[in-house]
Amino acid sequence: MGSIITAIVTIYAEHQKSKREATQSERQHERERRSARDTFQRDSILTLQTAVADLIKSAYEELDRVIAIAKETGQWPARRWETPTAVGWSTALLLLKSSRARVFNEEIRSLAMELQKAAGDSIWAKSMDEAEQHSKRLEPLLDRFNDAVARTLPSLY
Repeated sequence: MGSIITAIVTIYAEHQKSKREATQSERQHERERRSARDTFQRDSILTLQTAVADLIKSAYEELDRVIAIAKETGQWPARRWETPTAVGWSTALLLLKSSRARVFNEEIRSLAMELQKAAGDSIWAKSMDEAEQHSKRLEPLLDRFNDAVARTLPSLY
């Protein structure tokens, strides 16, 4: 009778130990998965932030270029299909679109799209006044974008 009780207690103890190990293993796996997700999001958000900054830099440089031409010639050189692409624009735009697709935060994704549109509208403007109106949207949008990034990043560390 003692052997049977000892065997039952041993089997029960081993079963409990096995359950604890499985639970700990599941928790560890979940921590690793969450850590990998957070790292992925941090990297994606920071890449998107770089792309947004590069896109705005490209737009400002293009606006500076066309404003200089307008001052020289007295006419606004509205962009056409044949107009060369703004320096750095394509690279920044492609990086923005690809990194935006990897960001899970909808507010950040949306603000990146708004920034892309405002920057594009400013360099494709038909007049200096129109370019000025569109470019005035860039800095407030960039501030909102960076604020959203600043609110999100701490939770990913």
